[in-house]
Amino acid sequence: MKIMDRIFFAAAAAALAASLLVGCGASSAASSTASSAASSEAVSSVAASGEAVSEASDAKIKAQFTVTGADGESQTFDLEATDGEKLSDALAEAGIISEDEAAAGFVTTVNGETADWDKDAAWWCLTDASGEMTAVGVADIQLHDGDSYAFTYTK
Repeated sequence: MKIMDRIFFAAAAAALAASLLVGCGASSAASSTASSAASSEAVSSVAASGEAVSEASDAKIKAQFTVTGADGESQTFDLEATDGEKLSDALAEAGIISEDEAAAGFVTTVNGETADWDKDAAWWCLTDASGEMTAVGVADIQLHDGDSYAFTYTK
């Protein structure tokens, strides 16, 4: 009888294990399908959110930029840029400064006029809307709607 009991318990244990594995597999498959659907929905939601952010960051803004040359004459330019775009890039796109100087962030020629420090200690002073000299250069300023900046030829 001992041998029969062992065989019976072994068979019962194998049957129980098999049924648990089959049940877990079915549950796992259903769970996996549900999990995949939830993941797809979450990814879609994140993608839609990313598109909304992308559309918001592509929003066009208007800013003004004034250039006052060595002769004291001022010319104001209306810039259309992307919200958060670097001032240097917007100025290069408008043809006010060169792309090379925009990339370098160091400006010597504005609207075709060069300020040469070595020749006569001339330089371009960058100011904000209140007329205060900025603490950073054109490559570090992000534009937002209504912003106003200026370059003034200074000696």
